[in-house]
Amino acid sequence: MEALASPAPSSSPCPWIPCSASSAIRAESETAAHLREHWEERRRQWPALRNCGWQNCQSRATFKSPGSLKSHIFNIHVTPLVCTHPQCTYAKPFGKQYELDRHINTIHLASHNHQCPVQSCEAHTTGFARKDKLLNHIREQHDNLRCPYNHCFATVLETQVESHLRLFHGSFECALGACSASGASCFLEEDLQRHLRKHHNLTYDPSLSVTKASRHTEDNTARPSHVITCRTWQDCPVCSTAQSASSTMQDKGGN
Repeated sequence: MEALASPAPSSSPCPWIPCSASSAIRAESETAAHLREHWEERRRQWPALRNCGWQNCQSRATFKSPGSLKSHIFNIHVTPLVCTHPQCTYAKPFGKQYELDRHINTIHLASHNHQCPVQSCEAHTTGFARKDKLLNHIREQHDNLRCPYNHCFATVLETQVESHLRLFHGSFECALGACSASGASCFLEEDLQRHLRKHHNLTYDPSLSVTKASRHTEDNTARPSHVITCRTWQDCPVCSTAQSASSTMQDKGGN
């Protein structure tokens, strides 16, 4: 009875560039030993050569240790550490294993519960695993604008301006210092108190007192006369900086 022939060992060319034997076919175990020889030769150049040096490598990093250089060369060039998840469109290799693991966990395994608010957008159904990815998507793919009111730094979709103003703005104003010469803020009552504490450096009790006093004015506006329990308060850095920049631009325009 004839003995069955053993299957031929798997083989692959050397991925190290340049390598005089790169076209030779070798067994997997031989390839691993061959790559170790390449790395030992490369390591002997340390620390004189601390960058990658790989042909067409776009990295300009100066590596701090032989280990970090080795991880870069092997994970990016020799045996690229890429995502193999089905339908993944990210083709670039990852420099470290934890970066690939984080990509898989956040993009492919995590629940995509950050949906795009535009109902006609595909991302309204597929969603994003991370909020920052959703915000980047909105900025890049949809028309949006900054809230028109002073002290509000929200960026909202053009179709959601009305709901933003209804939910996050009210009838309260601040007229302390530079705020008195700035545009309308339309604070909610609690946001006015928060503004007084953050931008005018009032502590909790004085800010609450000023907010309550503004409630009894015809225009719901906080004024310097309301600051009776605090001798000093700082000017609003947001408004003072904006007014200073505007004055500088006007001076340049007049010259």
